[in-house]
Amino acid sequence: MLLLSGALIAGMFAIATMSAMSPSRAAEPAPLPAAAAPVATVARAVARTPAISAGELWSAYTRDHAAADRLYRDRSVVVSGLVRAVDRDFEGDMIVRLATPDPFEAVNATLATRNDPALGGLVKGRPVSLLCVGRGELMGAPILGGCFVR
Repeated sequence: MLLLSGALIAGMFAIATMSAMSPSRAAEPAPLPAAAAPVATVARAVARTPAISAGELWSAYTRDHAAADRLYRDRSVVVSGLVRAVDRDFEGDMIVRLATPDPFEAVNATLATRNDPALGGLVKGRPVSLLCVGRGELMGAPILGGCFVR
């Protein structure tokens, strides 16, 4: 048994030595953190973000969800509208439901943070503007994620 464990240790040492001597890939430069981006670049990105009302977004998905996905899915968008309800989902995330022309439908926006002080201003019936990322639609209702109150 002692002989077997000595051979095992010698084999592990040989593998470690060979891997240390083999040429390695060149180190890739680390990406710059988001905080290092110049303020002007961030301001231009926000200026290019399309703004749409919750009713217009809902109508776009009602007319042609494939075309609406091409315009809004996985892209930043500023959505404004009246707050129909503020709820929590099964994971505890805050969801703002924005009113649409159809009284039985809503645009569902999941907020990026749970404890943002701006959440106190989300009151049913009041207007709100959210900066979100489009996530497509679920059963006819547009879904937004990673939202921040503007």
